[in-house]
Amino acid sequence: MKFRKYEFTPTQWATDKKKIELTGTNPDGETYSYWNPELIAIVYEIGKLCTEWGTNEEDMPICVKQSTKISVDIVWQEEELSDFDKYIVFPIPVGVSSMGYSLDKEYTEAYCVINPDYCKPKDIIL
Repeated sequence: MKFRKYEFTPTQWATDKKKIELTGTNPDGETYSYWNPELIAIVYEIGKLCTEWGTNEEDMPICVKQSTKISVDIVWQEEELSDFDKYIVFPIPVGVSSMGYSLDKEYTEAYCVINPDYCKPKDIIL
């Protein structure tokens, strides 16, 4: 499995998510979409992330500016579709998240290929 992070404009995401979806029909004859299990293990549509923080009158943090793009985490069964390559982003890994140790480790290893200085051991000063 591969854990990757993406950013899409709303139009791009509406178009490209159809490439990883299948459709079905429920007993009432209504059509619904679901992630193609041969391609996808998990899709988490995070939404528009905050790009600038401020505080309110109670000094509590509030988002004052959001990204124009939609952030999406995808866990691929195998290789990601090449159509998604242009949307990939590699934010700094933050340790074990809700995706679990093995997926977070896989993401961090991929991040280190792109950003090798991040993963070099730091000099220890005694």
